[in-house]
Amino acid sequence: MNFKIPENLIIESRVMRFMLYTLFCLIVADGLITEFLIANGHGVEANPFLQFWISQNLFLAFKICGAFLISLFLWVKYYSFPRLIYTSTAIFLTFYTVVIFWNLFVFLTTSA
Repeated sequence: MNFKIPENLIIESRVMRFMLYTLFCLIVADGLITEFLIANGHGVEANPFLQFWISQNLFLAFKICGAFLISLFLWVKYYSFPRLIYTSTAIFLTFYTVVIFWNLFVFLTTSA
């Protein structure tokens, strides 16, 4: 059986593909670091919606599913709105990079 990817789902821009892969990884890394910080008493989840998921032990699953869905949405919409999706992805990458560095800063200052 031969599966063929539809033409409108192929992103030829290596930079855009890399940005989307990196965004997915950063969101998952944020979830892993946040879960570690909370489990070891180094921090708390500031987002009230996500606090519920931490108490249900589904936080990481929620973050992975959310990261996948966001990345997939941006991937699918890239050809319809390439400039908007590129800009949005760059903003999300910047945001999650800052969040991860903040989480690492919290860990390093509370564990010392």
